Amino acid sequence: MRRAVPGILAFLGLALVMAGIAVFAAANHASVPDFGWTSYAPLEPQVPGPFDTSTYAYAPDWTVLWTAGHLAGAGLAVLGLLVLAGVCGWALGRRTRPPG
Repeated sequence: MRRAVPGILAFLGLALVMAGIAVFAAANHASVPDFGWTSYAPLEPQVPGPFDTSTYAYAPDWTVLWTAGHLAGAGLAVLGLLVLAGVCGWALGRRTRPPG
């Protein structure tokens, strides 16, 4: 059982990354009629209302719309990457030999 825990955690991290990518792609698919990675660049920057569930990343040359689905997908992917980094760090730490 003790040897199976890192493998289970690595599988969980990979599943979280894949789920995050799927949620992000589904949110992107729901916001545009055709499937694909798109950035939104309106002619005039739009300021969201106080109760909007969308987040706008704005710079003078570009604007990107992030919906709640995009944020959830990115959060799942980052959480999965953190789990994978922890498992990999633990595995590398176990392989080192003590000095002497």
